Amino acid sequence: MDKKKHRRYLSMTRKERREVLQCYAAAFPDWKVILDGRIVRTHGPIMQQIGFEALSRWAYRPHVVIWALALPTVAMLHQWLDIKHRDIGMRDHPRQWKDVVVAMEQQFRPSVRKPLDLREVTELCKHEVLERTNDLCMLAILNAYLGENEQALSYCERIQAAPLPTLLPPLKASPAWERQRREFGLRLKEAIEQGKAREFLEWEQSEWERGNKKM
Repeated sequence: MDKKKHRRYLSMTRKERREVLQCYAAAFPDWKVILDGRIVRTHGPIMQQIGFEALSRWAYRPHVVIWALALPTVAMLHQWLDIKHRDIGMRDHPRQWKDVVVAMEQQFRPSVRKPLDLREVTELCKHEVLERTNDLCMLAILNAYLGENEQALSYCERIQAAPLPTLLPPLKASPAWERQRREFGLRLKEAIEQGKAREFLEWEQSEWERGNKKM
């Protein structure tokens, strides 16, 4: 089999992943490069991430997502690009990646070119919210940080009432991350009632950053 044809059936090498990352990092110079294959920027209690999922067929798939810094098991607004730009083969990468950047600018929300606006992010999350701890935690965090205490308290209460994931086997204990989110909701509620919501969120974020908390 021709070496180049055979290459199509393999995953990207580590060197190729770095090359892809370097191209997009150059297009977003104000973002921070994470060497595991991401570029990120932060604002307040959230991080916006552009990642590049390595596929098994010598290609990658760009995506964007918003993470909660105070509870990094929580993420929303996960998006891929349209079909034309969704999966980029390494053979096409040199001539196509700049078009992918344009597609990111046109399709990803919130905008990857404008400064992050927490109220815009909150509204986008509201349009996607489901009654699950992930979504409710994100909205509790955003509203608490913005000082929207009534809304934040409502989301904290809904966290406790959210149903467990439906794929769990009968009588199976809730996953650790579910318990972690419900506990977080209780502690955030207490902080809001004490007038210390932002301090609580900043402390939780610092604990994750120092490695004192684990996934």
